[in-house]
Amino acid sequence: MKKETVRQYTVLYQYLLLLKEPTYIFLIQIFQHLSPSDWWEEFIEPVLQYENKENFKYLDMSDLLNVFKMNWKKIYKYLDRKHFKIEYDDGYKLINEVHRIRTIIAHANENEMSSFVFIDSLSCFIDYSRLIQADEIIIQKLELDWRKYRKILPEKRLKKSEEEKLKAVILSVIENKVLLKAVNNDSLPADIRLSVDRTALRLYSMRTVEEIIGFFNNAIRSERGIAVHAALNKEGLLGFEDIKEEINKIYNEEGKTTHHL
Repeated sequence: MKKETVRQYTVLYQYLLLLKEPTYIFLIQIFQHLSPSDWWEEFIEPVLQYENKENFKYLDMSDLLNVFKMNWKKIYKYLDRKHFKIEYDDGYKLINEVHRIRTIIAHANENEMSSFVFIDSLSCFIDYSRLIQADEIIIQKLELDWRKYRKILPEKRLKKSEEEKLKAVILSVIENKVLLKAVNNDSLPADIRLSVDRTALRLYSMRTVEEIIGFFNNAIRSERGIAVHAALNKEGLLGFEDIKEEINKIYNEEGKTTHHL
């Protein structure tokens, strides 16, 4: 791995470590306000049961982000709109983007990192830090690094390839028609919402459109995929199987292949 890429991963990893404690504090303060006597059982336990966790104190950043996302609806209702000027879906997407970046960092693959991915990640961390009301020192440090590294970016951002554009279109359909509606439905069990969220993260991490199509060919037919699909349909929600034809149509109309799901 190139020295510059290692440095970028190191910087982002260090910021993730810095953001863990303020994330923890932000969540606990809200949960304790909403349910002083049983906040653990109401907000934490349902998520931890699926993850087989026993002690909130020892959760890593990924666990905290799972708890954050699964309780975003209740958290959002609590937030003072005058101070937190963020739309509901935008807030969830921001938390999810931090989670996606965390996944990239955890795997530290050279192909997943570039100067533009790095600078966009720093920008995302700035917005996230403001959302969770992190210490101003952290926010200022992020902003200083963002300005510093932004100055040495290549003059032109490389244009997205047709593959990347197609992937973005497909992921947008998945996010808006399945993910957001599923994770915001309180009637769904936490393990089902987490399964949908985890699947979406997995799809975002796939490098090619063919990998995503492969998922629609195989993974949604697994035993777990069938169970998740049934749970979503029971609540009147679309599952991955329900958007399969639409994904296939987009894939074929872009002229990428004549293969049909």
